[in-house]
Amino acid sequence: MVAAHHGRDQIQKLTLAARRDGTVTGFKVELLADMGAYLRLVTPGVPILGAFMFSGIYKFDSYHFTCTNVFTNKVPTDAYRGAGRPEATFAIERMMDELAVELSMDPLEIREKNWIKHEEFPFDSVAGLTYDSGNYEAATAKARELFDYDGLRREQAQRRESKDPVQLGIGVSTFTEMCGLAPSRVLGSLSYGAGGWEHAAVRMLPTGKVEVVTGSSAHGQGHETAWSQIVADQLGIPFDDIEILHGDTQSSPRGLDTYGSRSLAVGGIAVVKAAEKVVAKPGRSPRT
Repeated sequence: MVAAHHGRDQIQKLTLAARRDGTVTGFKVELLADMGAYLRLVTPGVPILGAFMFSGIYKFDSYHFTCTNVFTNKVPTDAYRGAGRPEATFAIERMMDELAVELSMDPLEIREKNWIKHEEFPFDSVAGLTYDSGNYEAATAKARELFDYDGLRREQAQRRESKDPVQLGIGVSTFTEMCGLAPSRVLGSLSYGAGGWEHAAVRMLPTGKVEVVTGSSAHGQGHETAWSQIVADQLGIPFDDIEILHGDTQSSPRGLDTYGSRSLAVGGIAVVKAAEKVVAKPGRSPRT
């Protein structure tokens, strides 16, 4: 634990511009990112991945991002649990709270005023990503109902007025994730040498059984079940007649493994494409 890489170490200088009515107009992010004593696999890329997420679920016109990487005598940093995105969420959400305090507005009201509306999807964010879908209004309305947000605010005010020794704090945060990294313009812009592809092969055996070779090796997510369900659906064969091979370079020498929540989005699609090729081969009867 002492020698293994750490996830992140940053100093963030954040500047948010907004109108008096709470409308955010711009966000400036200046990072000082600790690399540790030397670079590991994607050490310098971790804070850069976050650059795409500092806008969160909000829409504003201006965005500026700079990052300075520094070497120190600490343990190296590298991809670990979110790789750049949690610290981006922390930054924009903290600034939304600061803006709410500055304008004496409810922090949820500030967020609702600036987030992407459901009718605006697909939406191109100021950071360069396309958000395909979402309905933050409906999700938030449900959360407000479940937690009785308005009731909690009233209780909070009453405790403060009565100087109750037990005060009530209410935290609000939104979060969206950029994951499922695959060959894309984003990875291309980062000069991601590995490419982001994934490998899969589907083998029809003389016994009628099927072997599926995947480069996405599971470590507890249940790939064997998910991949078998995919192939059973694609080929129209029983689930129990499918064997998943992974995690051994002797049987599965190609692949980029599992990371960045990409197993199903990329590895699973590779399995689908391999199964489609089997179905398309001449001489095979279509499934019923």
